[in-house]
Amino acid sequence: MKSTTNDPAHPGGGLAAAAADLPPHARLLLLLAVPAPDPARRAEARTLLSRPDLDQGALLREAARHRLMPLLGRHVDRYGWERDGGDGAVVFEPWLFTNSLLGNRSRNLVLSDEFGHVLRELSTDGVPHAVRRGFSLVNSVYHDTGVRVIGDLDLFLAPADVPRAQRVLERLGYAREGQSESADGANHTESGDHSVDSSEALQLTFLKPGSRPSVPEFHVDVYHDVFERRTGLSLPATTVLARRTPESVCGTETSVLGRADGLLDLCTLLYEKATAPRGTGAPLGLPIGKILDAALVAGRFTATTWREFTDLVQDVGASHIAYHALHFTSVLYPAAVPAEVLHALRPGNVDYLEEYTSTEGRERRWSVAFPARLFVPDAGPGDGDVSP
Repeated sequence: MKSTTNDPAHPGGGLAAAAADLPPHARLLLLLAVPAPDPARRAEARTLLSRPDLDQGALLREAARHRLMPLLGRHVDRYGWERDGGDGAVVFEPWLFTNSLLGNRSRNLVLSDEFGHVLRELSTDGVPHAVRRGFSLVNSVYHDTGVRVIGDLDLFLAPADVPRAQRVLERLGYAREGQSESADGANHTESGDHSVDSSEALQLTFLKPGSRPSVPEFHVDVYHDVFERRTGLSLPATTVLARRTPESVCGTETSVLGRADGLLDLCTLLYEKATAPRGTGAPLGLPIGKILDAALVAGRFTATTWREFTDLVQDVGASHIAYHALHFTSVLYPAAVPAEVLHALRPGNVDYLEEYTSTEGRERRWSVAFPARLFVPDAGPGDGDVSP
């Protein structure tokens, strides 16, 4: 397999073909859904910004829905799109974008301070863990605390280590979701048992009151497996923790997933969001920001890492999941995934790429092509789909 020569900051490549039939606001959003748009992208963005048929309200709505407001805020500030340079290329109400960047950066710094403390205490108490997604990507691929929206701290822990981790978190003021505080000040589960039966759930959530309106609560989510149960697959935390790598996260020396495990983890998230039951005609529940995560991580892979990834995917029987995620990632970011990788992962039947499940449990097929289905408006039955 040939090594890729992608620039992780420019994972886009030939987006024009995929976006040619989209309305201007959707094309503009896809053009700018990269950390550092190159001169050609910026020139095309100026052209789209100056078009009289650009729906700036739709741009604002979709940027928010796809979790790209802070990233666009950095572009607006960096490239002067809050000012009319004589060609009409100006963003409507640019302060909404730039304030989103500043507000998100401030919020993420608060989260980083808190979660850095959590990670240090876990390490001090000798609890093996690995940070999942979110903050693990800030330093490694975004290099900016403000541009990625982050909600919580996701950790992989072995089930046997959850009781120790819970004691650390309780010492820091967290309570496991579903617990109540008794008169003696101790936390108890609804059954009255203070212990954790971690074999019953693949995810546990710990909560702590926040410190300001932008952070009403701190969330720490603990996971025991890369896959949801509904997939029928398993890659347990004990396995990925054995391959974790050291990295600085939230200003703390801690651990993250190995590169192959990390990309497969991102693929599972994309697959789960794309295939989750949705209302008929509802937009595809797949934020472009999450696809960008996968593209940026994949863009750093070498030929050796790709071989490790494809071997891992085939070992755990997840080719259909990885192909689903990377196929759609490659549509938006053609330079991110080598064609030979997609060929190696491709299942015999790819009809499932065009299918989704309605909230009534019926299998349906999209009548809207990708990436246009990312922008399907909320609608009633019959819009944006065809019956099985």
